[in-house]
Amino acid sequence: MERPTDTLAAQAAALAQRVAELAWAGEAASLAEVADGLTDAALIECLERIGSLSNLVDAIGSRLAGVFAGRSARDGEEPLAKRLGSRCAPLAVAAVAHVSTGTATGWCRIGGQLGLRRSLTGELLPEPHPVTAAALETGSIGADAASLILDTLGAVADKAAPERVTAWEEFLVGEALTESSTGLRQACRALIAHADPDGIQPREEELRAKAGVRILTRRDGITRYLIDADPESDGWLRTALDARTAPRREVRFTDQDQPEPDPALEDTRTLAQKRLDALVGIARDSLSHDPGEISGTAVTMLVTITHDALVTGIGAATIDGIDQPISAATARRLACEAKIIPVVLGGDSQPLDLGQSRRLFSQAQRYAMTIRDRGCIWPGCHEPPGRCEAAHLTAWHQSPGRPHGPTDLSNGVLLCRFHHRRLDNDGWTIRFIDRIPHLIPPPWIDPTGTPRPAGRHTLAA
Repeated sequence: MERPTDTLAAQAAALAQRVAELAWAGEAASLAEVADGLTDAALIECLERIGSLSNLVDAIGSRLAGVFAGRSARDGEEPLAKRLGSRCAPLAVAAVAHVSTGTATGWCRIGGQLGLRRSLTGELLPEPHPVTAAALETGSIGADAASLILDTLGAVADKAAPERVTAWEEFLVGEALTESSTGLRQACRALIAHADPDGIQPREEELRAKAGVRILTRRDGITRYLIDADPESDGWLRTALDARTAPRREVRFTDQDQPEPDPALEDTRTLAQKRLDALVGIARDSLSHDPGEISGTAVTMLVTITHDALVTGIGAATIDGIDQPISAATARRLACEAKIIPVVLGGDSQPLDLGQSRRLFSQAQRYAMTIRDRGCIWPGCHEPPGRCEAAHLTAWHQSPGRPHGPTDLSNGVLLCRFHHRRLDNDGWTIRFIDRIPHLIPPPWIDPTGTPRPAGRHTLAA
């Protein structure tokens, strides 16, 4: 078999010649210009060559790093890594090869698992994983796939006869050649479960023991939730989040007379932001349906705000138990929610009013809004009524003599949490025109203030 060093040298020379040919043909002066001028076929060809070269580099790097790690063993007389001023082999390899510590660690592990073995008399023993080594040294697979295969084989090595383990190795290498990294990872997990069905429950308990949620407060006011979920918990969380964030499968008909979507109304949130809003929505739903009580008091969120900030919308407020303050505008929006009590303070920070837990709209009114609006009225939003908030067109704090705002249906619409926040913070207003809600943009979006039709309209409407 051709040595991987020879293969690497030949492929590197072929790639260099090909790049030179492309550069000469296009008279490009830099690599960026060469890449930009490639045809689709040439681009794919070069990427395939680069992938093979990268895998061959992993093969040679793993072999060299494995030997380096062996010579850096602590039981040796003069560990090589220590002589270079490093406390371990991966750090020394990373420094010498100018690669990341992760890459160096992977090389050392693979090299150790595929390294030569000798008997007590010094004779070479058979290759421990010849199929994986051959795939790696021909550039067919890279270090990531090799490491995953070797770790899996190590987990099942004592569960079957050697010939059976060899068959499993051939299967995994075949998966690595045909599947993505995700597919290979799934195959490895399935193989472990197949080889040791009795070990699934102990492994499951081990994962549960590692799972949990950590809450970290950063200096900039952001709170970071680090979630380590075991498979069962991940299933619940992923399904709940996907239910609220996955794109809807809708049939859309193209109408040449239909106007283009309004950029001002588009949802520009990232997937991470949508997942956060979904998680908060799940928490709100849980609290609103929680019949339990703590020390005789129903589960609530206390929002404290001064009277001036409440009236003007300028200033700060606090949520009980949260160090980072929130804006007065956010507090006024929260004050409309069920299970949230706004604590209004006077000039001496004395409580003036503890608002009612259920504010303004009754359940019957919510039902009426559900029938009328059928969900979030913002154009393009598909959140159902159960995930929407009852938003006020004239805020409850803006009604003289009526501190809780008007309670009639003409003063309320259904909006999801995200679009309710846009309405309050971005300067939009809502007005009913011919019984249809319209969004009025702020001047910096549309100086003319042209109303945008909103809501979900049936043919009957």
